[in-house]
Amino acid sequence: MNDDNACGKGYEKMSVLRLDPGETGVLLARAGAGKTAVLTHLALGYILDRQAVLHVCVDVTAEKVKLWYNELLRDIFSSEPQSKVAELQHSIEPLRFIMSFLNQTFSPEKVEMGIDNLKSQAGFSPALIIIDGLDFGRDRGLLEKIAQLGRSRKIPVWVSARSHRHIPDVNEKGIPYPIDEMDDLFSSIFVLHHEDSGVRLKALKEKGDYNPPRGDIILDPINFLPSK
Repeated sequence: MNDDNACGKGYEKMSVLRLDPGETGVLLARAGAGKTAVLTHLALGYILDRQAVLHVCVDVTAEKVKLWYNELLRDIFSSEPQSKVAELQHSIEPLRFIMSFLNQTFSPEKVEMGIDNLKSQAGFSPALIIIDGLDFGRDRGLLEKIAQLGRSRKIPVWVSARSHRHIPDVNEKGIPYPIDEMDDLFSSIFVLHHEDSGVRLKALKEKGDYNPPRGDIILDPINFLPSK
């Protein structure tokens, strides 16, 4: 199986979500809009490049996250025999570690301790950290600790954030709740919107620049791969 096939199906477009070492980004959307799918696609881009990913999930079991990865791999390599897809799934296992928390038990300190343990016990050093499902509201202190974790380790960090229809707060730069009062902590901010044509991935902030001129990306609502 040629990993280049994955890039040919849209991963070059998902590279918009790639951050520099130590940067923190946030993907914002309402519940069920596809934040997890998009971040898992990003993670797979790293993994298929043979770079390790730490996927931190909150209030979701590690086994369920693993199923998401397997389903997305099957979509990406849908033209390949199932035996080859299974072989690829097995080969990437050492490049991905899933850490699961209940929301009330999560802390950046526990993540940092986990990274140290993984490095010392398994030689696992992530090139990307994803923190998905954390309900942080407007807890700036928590987000500051997450951003500091990325900076101190020189690892890019992506977090997901849930927007709410009944909380219309938006700051003067167009950044909505719950990050309207702490958008300075993120180098990149992207938002997902469901539309008739698909799912729109829009940059509100990219590499420190607000409202960048980059065009939006339309994602397939089934597999969340960029539409051709």
